[in-house]
Amino acid sequence: MESSAESIGIFGGSFNPLHIGHLLVAQEAWYRCRLSRVAFVPCAGNPLKDAPEDSATDAQRLSMLRSAIEDDNRFYVDAHDLRRGGTTYSVDTVMRFRENHPEAELYFILGADSAQQLHRWKDAQIFMQLCRLVIYARRSAHDFSKGLPEELQEFSVNWEYVNINPVDISSSDIRARLRQERPVRYMVPDSVADYIHRNGVYDPLSRLPQE
Repeated sequence: MESSAESIGIFGGSFNPLHIGHLLVAQEAWYRCRLSRVAFVPCAGNPLKDAPEDSATDAQRLSMLRSAIEDDNRFYVDAHDLRRGGTTYSVDTVMRFRENHPEAELYFILGADSAQQLHRWKDAQIFMQLCRLVIYARRSAHDFSKGLPEELQEFSVNWEYVNINPVDISSSDIRARLRQERPVRYMVPDSVADYIHRNGVYDPLSRLPQE
């Protein structure tokens, strides 16, 4: 049985690919919220986003993610949603974590751009009652340091804003740089950069010389 003192951060995303911004967010959430550990939960499909044409395969995304965090005992990969396939709903993910960790405190880590769309999520109120939200800043999104946006005022939300200096990097930026034959090292962990080039993950985009 899980200890009542355990606190788990749930960090979902496509991680296509994982980049240093993801790791900095996870680290800061772990530190600020005093989390026992953070679970990276790669999703199979996002009901609010279309998959990019230059997407890595599920197996490739999982391999890149694991290679980046395998030596950090604060982080681990939960691949259940990815292996299950189909559309991933956050409420189902959190309910599964609750069943597997009945005594743990659950923290769901998400960007402000996603948080301001919470009212559109499946079973939004149930989801927000199952976990504490850890919201971090994203460009062109609502400033949660000033409070909840109007769309969420009607909900009962247990949340906190983590003021992380945002790293202006996104997975789509990285894929765009590869299309333009620009280097991505230092934007992603070395293990991820090596994997992209060694395995031609975004082939033919990644058929570039090693930096």
